[in-house]
Amino acid sequence: MSDNKCNGCGHEHDCEDMGSIIELTGENGDTLNVEFLASVQIDEQEYAIMQTLEDDDEDEGNIVIMRMEYDDDEDEYYLIAEDDQEIMERAFEAFKDSAFDLFEEDDYEEEE
Repeated sequence: MSDNKCNGCGHEHDCEDMGSIIELTGENGDTLNVEFLASVQIDEQEYAIMQTLEDDDEDEGNIVIMRMEYDDDEDEYYLIAEDDQEIMERAFEAFKDSAFDLFEEDDYEEEE
């Protein structure tokens, strides 16, 4: 067993940024641990892109996309399930494009 067991989710992995581990709770009370990867904006709405951290091999690495809603009174964001498949696909494509751009910039800087 590894010494990399984090306090946040209890799974074995490196947790340098514990602020990025989120426990989602569904309406039925089931929980799912995810790592926040990025946020993207689609049609003036922000979406959170997350990856599952579950032990089940079939759930390992699944992408979760949720709408981010800001509550001015509480001064915090809430994550809301997004049911529109087209929006989720657009959000995932935007995430892939931004990740690709980031890696492209890193490669360019190394070549100089």
